Amino acid sequence: MRAFTDDAGRRWQITLGKESWGTLVLLFTPTNGGDARTSVLAAETMFDANAELNALSDDDLRARLRDSRPWP
Repeated sequence: MRAFTDDAGRRWQITLGKESWGTLVLLFTPTNGGDARTSVLAAETMFDANAELNALSDDDLRARLRDSRPWP
């Protein structure tokens, strides 16, 4: 799990998730409440997904959040 602040100053937590068909995603959850969002990862295993998440800078996470979609 990681946390970061978005462009508007809101805090988010990021965890790894799995879509119903097995695709691994970043799951963005606002710490102040609100709707979660997801961003698809290229990784095919949880080990690789952790490595992919760890390699992302806060700027990368902000960009992924801007391009994310609502969690169902």
